[in-house]
Amino acid sequence: MVIVPLFSGQQVPNTYKIGISFILTALCYGVINDPIENPSMGILTSLIIKEFLIGIFLGFIPKILLYAVQIAGSMLDIPIGFSMATLFDPSSGINVQLSGHFKNILAMLLLLATDGHHLLMQGILISFDWVSIGTFVPSFADGSLSTLLIENVKQMFIIGFMMAAPIVGIMFLMDIALGIMAKTVPQMNIFAVFPPIKLLLHFAVYIIILPSFFYLLKVLFETMFESMHAILKILGG
Repeated sequence: MVIVPLFSGQQVPNTYKIGISFILTALCYGVINDPIENPSMGILTSLIIKEFLIGIFLGFIPKILLYAVQIAGSMLDIPIGFSMATLFDPSSGINVQLSGHFKNILAMLLLLATDGHHLLMQGILISFDWVSIGTFVPSFADGSLSTLLIENVKQMFIIGFMMAAPIVGIMFLMDIALGIMAKTVPQMNIFAVFPPIKLLLHFAVYIIILPSFFYLLKVLFETMFESMHAILKILGG
């Protein structure tokens, strides 16, 4: 609840987070195969730390990948002059660009529409099956965990660039065309004519390529859930 997408934002009241945590705890209690009876204070403390670390890892992976949407939005706002305009994003607690905020809302809505929040909760439930209570042997020595994190960061930048590339490319060609027009028709007031044209073209292209954006979001979600399964295998030893 602290770091996982959808639930970690400031727009979700703390009472809801506590309530969801209690419900998940009750559900997880029924899937624990080998509970430890009468644990000592030291064992109980180590178990709490272990489950906290597993939760951090499970929430951190989706958080990294979903930043691809923010990267795409930041790249889109530069060619249309919106890079200085920001909004407060309650889900991340920081100021973000307009396009990034809009894309983030679309991503969260698609995640809810495709029952992605159910899969996130399912990941928490199966973590007790894949990483049992008495087992925590992460493969740190072979570098598999760091490799997985680096791969997710790479996928974040790749998918973010793929989301922004069509519009950025068209805006670049538009700048070239407008530059040629400014040279051929020097009487034209470029500061009064060009910004509205670029803005209208930006939104027109955005509407046209919106299906491809949802397809990339689908790829992003698939990568996110595959990474969650991979990190559970690593943490389970």
